[in-house]
Amino acid sequence: MKLKSSLLIIAAASVSMFACKKKDDNTVTVTSQQVVTDFVNKLVLPQYAELQSRATTLNNAVLVLNATTNNANLAAARNAWRDVRSSWEQCEGFLIGPVEDDNYDPNMDTWPMDYQQLDSFTASSASFSAATLQSVSQSLRGFHPLESILWGTTGAATADSITAKQKEYMVGLAQDILNTCTALNNSWRASGKNFQNVMLTAGAGSSRFATRREAMLAIVAGISDICGEVGGGKLLEPFEQYDSTKTESPFSHNSITDFINNIKGAQNVYLCTYNMQTGASMSDFIATRNIALDTKIKNQFNAAITALNNISTTFESAIYTQRTQLQNAMNAINELQATMDEDAKKYVQTYVAD
Repeated sequence: MKLKSSLLIIAAASVSMFACKKKDDNTVTVTSQQVVTDFVNKLVLPQYAELQSRATTLNNAVLVLNATTNNANLAAARNAWRDVRSSWEQCEGFLIGPVEDDNYDPNMDTWPMDYQQLDSFTASSASFSAATLQSVSQSLRGFHPLESILWGTTGAATADSITAKQKEYMVGLAQDILNTCTALNNSWRASGKNFQNVMLTAGAGSSRFATRREAMLAIVAGISDICGEVGGGKLLEPFEQYDSTKTESPFSHNSITDFINNIKGAQNVYLCTYNMQTGASMSDFIATRNIALDTKIKNQFNAAITALNNISTTFESAIYTQRTQLQNAMNAINELQATMDEDAKKYVQTYVAD
């Protein structure tokens, strides 16, 4: 009886290990369909929902600041701006579909600011409602004009320094940001434009992705693209030109945090992890056949984030005083991008057969 029980236990364990499809190196085999499905359900949908929720909080905070313009309410609005900004920058790890197709990205996050255009606009007799802002230059919409009001162009705004016209403008801007985040969230929802279905049916009738390989390559390209934007644009252009006016979030000095959130967002895509929830990931898919490549990519993500964290002052100051640290960060991000463009892309092209 004892021998039979032992054999049954061993057999059950063997069946369990086979069901999980575990290899000797303890990696779990996942399919490309699982990767695409969990990318949508465990990463994109909850992240866009949180983006809309935080934009709602920002809008409410700005309305409170408008009604009672004191420094406590200004601080609350600034914190709400930072929170929605954090969500947005992490969402840039997957600029796929409606966010580009429908100009949600540039409508909300065009930079650097055109200071002269901003001054002219705020001095005009124009109406600053969310509806009016639909038709103005993209550089006058979204996060950065609102940032310029909440912090002031020198970063030293107080509640008393915000003019009546600026208050009107900030209310319109916050509502416009909320409208854009709501539309972006709805564009993926089954109850909205249902772009999730375009991804989920890749290779099975999708209007965008004829094969799952195309969807998987789009995920890889999203990671690569944000690395290129940070390493080859957001960091590089002000660095090369010695020009702190060309930084992304200069008024709040949030630029380095923006960059870190961009890379963390891309890392979340690679690992399919968000808010302590995980799913079948690109990392799992690559580790199935090439654990060395998966380890290399994970290490490169960590190296890029570490290099950004090694910048100990604001980006606006580091352009002049910490150029070695900035160069190290760009090098690390560029190496990660090269690996995604070359090795990860080639892996997907080789092992996604449909």
